[in-house]
Amino acid sequence: MRAPRVTPAAALFVCLLLCIRSSLCGGLLGANIVCARGLTERQRAMCHAAPAAVATLGNGLSMAYAECRAQLAGRRWNCSGVGDDPRVGHVLPLATREAAFTYAITAAGVTHALSEACARGDLPACTCTTKRRRYTGTAEQFEWEGCGDASFGARFARRFLDARELEADARSAMNLHNNRVGRKVSEVVKEMVRNECKCHGVSGSCAVRTCWKTLPPFRAVGAALKERLRRAKHVVAEHDFRGLHSRAVSMRHPRLVVRRTGKPPRKSELVFLQKSPQYCEPDAAIGSHGTHGRHCNRTSKGEDGCETLCCGRGYNTVQLVQESKCRCQFHWCCSVSCDTCITKTELHVCN
Repeated sequence: MRAPRVTPAAALFVCLLLCIRSSLCGGLLGANIVCARGLTERQRAMCHAAPAAVATLGNGLSMAYAECRAQLAGRRWNCSGVGDDPRVGHVLPLATREAAFTYAITAAGVTHALSEACARGDLPACTCTTKRRRYTGTAEQFEWEGCGDASFGARFARRFLDARELEADARSAMNLHNNRVGRKVSEVVKEMVRNECKCHGVSGSCAVRTCWKTLPPFRAVGAALKERLRRAKHVVAEHDFRGLHSRAVSMRHPRLVVRRTGKPPRKSELVFLQKSPQYCEPDAAIGSHGTHGRHCNRTSKGEDGCETLCCGRGYNTVQLVQESKCRCQFHWCCSVSCDTCITKTELHVCN
């Protein structure tokens, strides 16, 4: 039996995550590790110019995938499989509202992580200076002014993630739009940035204070995007290049309009091209792992309810019995005595 082939992109992603999570990495990745094959020319140019920012980008991807699973835990499609493919490209084969959410939360995660690192002063490319730095790549020339402002994360995320959308088709136009929604939501949440300070001095006199800026938890971004998922608009593509509403959508991409109204979607709205399948059964062709064996809520009438989540197949109830120490008392001297408490929990599992 032949061993599975490891693609260069997969090797890149694994090396990136291992280095980010390793204490040996220290946040400093060499361009020879980060800038491997599997990236577009523009991405490689950015990678060589700002490898520390690309390393932070990888951390943002991991954060986005975890938040995706947390926000959609009770839905039939619960972000299963997201993050398994190391490519920063089409994460779902169908252009559904779930794909729209995934692209948006990925862009938001990258923006959030870069903004946090910038606020901490961890990124050499994001230092508050008036000096402009110019980088020349094989695909194009680009520049940014390194500054710890709120827009650095969104700019870098746009240039890096949008660079994957090379096809002049409706799916790429959809992805670019949803990327922008994710960046915008993250930018709005960042407006709630606050200063936190720590006092230094004798007996808490606060003679000297150390202050830093902190962003709200990424959970706030995830919740905002989940609400947009519920209100996502079904769009169609028109090859009419008038009235494009975003610089991220180049003249090569078709114009997206809402199916019901024929008008362009709002910049804050997620968009999708195809209706979602049922996601009841495993089907790799549509990115579905099915709902067999999923835990459901017997009393809920919502998406996490057993009737909906189990797709009408029914469910089994399993009782878990757990023993734990409780009502512990300290006796002088020197022993502790505890009772044994039994906790019974019912779990409902889809057939």
